[in-house]
Amino acid sequence: MGGHLTTQRPATTARLVAGIAVLCVLGAVSGALAVAAPDFALPVALVALLVAVAFIDLGLVPVLAVPATMIMNRVGPMSISDFVLGGATLVALLMIRGKGAVTLQPLLWCGAAYIGLTAPQLILNSYAANVIEWVHEIVLVLGSMVVGFVVGREGRARLPLSAYALIGVGIAVATMVSAVANGFGPVYLGMLHKNSIGGILLVAALIVFANPPWLGWKQHWAYAAFLLCGVGMLAAQSRQALIGTGIGVLIIGLRPRFHNGKRSRLIWFMLIPVAVFVITEVRDQLAADDQFNSSAQRLTWYEDSIKVWLMSPLFGVGHRWWVTGHTGYSGFQPPNAELEVLTTVGFIGLIGFFAMFGGAIWMLARMNPVYGTIGLAIVVARLAQTQFDLYWVAGQSSILWIVAGICYGVQARDAATGVTWRPHPVQTLFRRTDRVRA
Repeated sequence: MGGHLTTQRPATTARLVAGIAVLCVLGAVSGALAVAAPDFALPVALVALLVAVAFIDLGLVPVLAVPATMIMNRVGPMSISDFVLGGATLVALLMIRGKGAVTLQPLLWCGAAYIGLTAPQLILNSYAANVIEWVHEIVLVLGSMVVGFVVGREGRARLPLSAYALIGVGIAVATMVSAVANGFGPVYLGMLHKNSIGGILLVAALIVFANPPWLGWKQHWAYAAFLLCGVGMLAAQSRQALIGTGIGVLIIGLRPRFHNGKRSRLIWFMLIPVAVFVITEVRDQLAADDQFNSSAQRLTWYEDSIKVWLMSPLFGVGHRWWVTGHTGYSGFQPPNAELEVLTTVGFIGLIGFFAMFGGAIWMLARMNPVYGTIGLAIVVARLAQTQFDLYWVAGQSSILWIVAGICYGVQARDAATGVTWRPHPVQTLFRRTDRVRA
């Protein structure tokens, strides 16, 4: 039953020709702009790509938003990931009507709780960057959920998640090569620094480790990809991602399973050296005299973040205060999710943040594990990672909600087509179980 999700009809010849024609025309325009007005060349090229894809198959536009979350390059005031997500959200809103979207409502209400409770601070902190970022977060949360739902409901979940995982494996290999070349120092791959790399590899690793039947990877390939992503995180020295991945692995391992046989016991033993590595690195950095290493620097940023929060404890000082300079503090974004929320939208906003995550975790945990486990693991892992890192970072703030939306979309599609996946009801860490029953 692994192939029960049907795909859309192939694009007709006319639509394919139209898409290629649009791509050629807009491609020529972007080429001319690259010479005459370089600043506009990349945005036009992206529009050309999205329009051409929409002509060929409108349903592929939301699919593009998943791998695009990895692209941090800027297009004017926004990143490419934001640009593609914005276009995908508009398309998803057009496609969601009449497609069982009522099943997504519980997840949307979780996101709306945060958005709603952060709205009052817009009155107190009335400056442009604050309003723009608030709207941005609507797209990162609610838009991502809708995009993910449409991807899953249209039967396309396997393509974007597999693409994300494969690109993640490529990044992991490049990270390992770079680490060896620079003497095992911190790794930077273009726009991706070590923590960005870690965040991408965290999601890729959990996708292949969970590997639900509707994703359909062979187990040996899934484990090989998981191992490469894990080594890539070690090579990048992204301790936050290693912590998050470990927690995600525990969630997946403890939930009812749906593959034939048990998960390897080696996975559990692999978590021990990872934990030892992280603890040793942090301890050594805190004990060192270097006040500018990452651990010591974080302690300073935590202290400064508390001072900023105390300027407006209930409603915060507004989004992006670290670049506006209106608080007297700038140059750092709080490397902790709760401190970032407290400083920007205050204690009221933090209630909304906890409501968003608490509600989403509860909803995903109550879903059939065949659908909800991968979303639950990634949402919790991302929250755990951001206890030691930035939370509101473009694509990495959207991918967890896209995956959660995909879980709801695939479940809605299966319910509409009469397909029911049921995992074995009795699970232990080391007990062999039957394969998923459909």
